Amino acid sequence: MLNGELWPAHPHPYRDELLSSWLVRVAHANGLKVQTFCAQEFGNDHQLWNRDIDRMAPAWLIESMSAKTGTSLKRVWETTLLGYEGKLYDKYHPAGQLRWILPLQIYHRKRRGYGLQFCSKCLAEGCEPYYRRSWRVAFYTFCPKHDVMLWDRCPSCGNGVVFHRLELGKPDLIDGSSLQCCWFCGFDLCSAPTVPVNKWNDRTFLSWSRVLRLIDRGAADSRDFDYSKLAVLHQFCALMVSMRCAPKLIAYVQEKTNQLPIPLVKRRIAFELRPLVERHHVLGLSWWLISRWPSRLRAAWKYRVVRYNVLGKDFNAAPEWYLSEVKRLFSDN
Repeated sequence: MLNGELWPAHPHPYRDELLSSWLVRVAHANGLKVQTFCAQEFGNDHQLWNRDIDRMAPAWLIESMSAKTGTSLKRVWETTLLGYEGKLYDKYHPAGQLRWILPLQIYHRKRRGYGLQFCSKCLAEGCEPYYRRSWRVAFYTFCPKHDVMLWDRCPSCGNGVVFHRLELGKPDLIDGSSLQCCWFCGFDLCSAPTVPVNKWNDRTFLSWSRVLRLIDRGAADSRDFDYSKLAVLHQFCALMVSMRCAPKLIAYVQEKTNQLPIPLVKRRIAFELRPLVERHHVLGLSWWLISRWPSRLRAAWKYRVVRYNVLGKDFNAAPEWYLSEVKRLFSDN
């Protein structure tokens, strides 16, 4: 056991750092492998890595991280995805899909999904690499600081980012591996190729980048942050990929914006489960559609590519300004 009120090494979380990233850094700072550190400090009865601790952090872990690192409870909770409750999604629930939150798709201890993205340039900056909370947000598909696309998997082997498995199966490894390494093939994620963002519409990407910068700074409580607009954006994204509710909508917007179509997953799956490239494409189209409100939506309705009765489908707690426009479309029908 590590004795004392504080752990010998007790680094504080970096700006916008995820709890899981911070925990791994603390273990390595104390000269221990992640699994060894967790077993010694929390006991074998407390299993951590069979769950998404960034989404479902147990209170005892939050309290331990606070007490043993000298970090306030408030700051520790801010490393989790609970800080987005009432903002990006309405109400937290331990199971099922949360709006805008990328799922890890955990099966036992394995990660089947690609729910943790990264910017290779951001990873390479600073004293050491770490993973941001904003990289778990589905509309955060490019880095607003470096204007490059994110990655959601290792470009060398195609596996997702699972940094807590870096030392598994490596009994001779003494020092903890750097978080920048792929857990499966060892590829340096900081050297992942950078793909510039194609900003095909100035107004669209100006609005999008502004929201990403607020998220990146942890400024989710800013008065300038319009969560109702993000809720409507999510609704448009869902409609864009729906071949049942609005099969003509995405083709219409692609034509209006001169964007070439890309292959879409045909199954009925949550937007957050779709590949990064697909999400980025659909998000750009949806940002364009929500701009110059409500003229572009009304034009799409007049072209009969979207019906008023699907605009509110499965849209709980839709903002009043949005519902008012849907009602106008109904009255004009």
